Amino acid sequence: MKSFYIVISSLLVCSLLAFIEHGIEINYLIKTGFKIGLFFLVIWTYIQLFKDFRFKHPVSIHKMVKKEWIRVIALGVSSAVIVLLAYILLQPVLDMAKIKEDLVERLGITKTGFLFVGLYISLGNSFLEEYFFRGFIFFNLPRRLGYIYSPLLFSAYHIPMIMLWFSSVLIIVCFIGLWLVGLLFHKVNEKNGTIWASWVIHICADIIIILIGTTLFY
Repeated sequence: MKSFYIVISSLLVCSLLAFIEHGIEINYLIKTGFKIGLFFLVIWTYIQLFKDFRFKHPVSIHKMVKKEWIRVIALGVSSAVIVLLAYILLQPVLDMAKIKEDLVERLGITKTGFLFVGLYISLGNSFLEEYFFRGFIFFNLPRRLGYIYSPLLFSAYHIPMIMLWFSSVLIIVCFIGLWLVGLLFHKVNEKNGTIWASWVIHICADIIIILIGTTLFY
């Protein structure tokens, strides 16, 4: 019953967010509010129904020892380097003007606003995604199902956000890449049962993406 609730509710929420992404003309701030509210509602409802999860469980910092932090920081730096190398390799086939147009016209992100959006994506949105996909979905599903379902949903969840930016081939490459990233995030979190490891790696990768994004506006 618990697994059924997690799968169905998370599928519905991600489907609704995909519709909101392209079916309603609202800016990035309002879309972010919808996402936070829907993620919270799914988790809060689970807590009320099953009583075996608390909001603090995935962020118990005492589970992270010094050696673990060193490993996580090394993985974070590595992820940033990989993102930068991927950008350099793919730069010839990226239409940066098209990406900027989507950010400005559809999402309402301005030159000044991009700095605040970038800060939120790097720290806030990365936490939100790690908490929902890893801290909630992965940790509360049976291990095998968690490894199958959560990274697939994580990957599919991102596609509506970038589908106007890239060609069909690049979209498929992004889907596979995000799926592999999801698997890696599950692996680094599994040992200590928190989201700290994947969150740090996620932050490092997003910082590079945002720094690349600044070239669109500055």
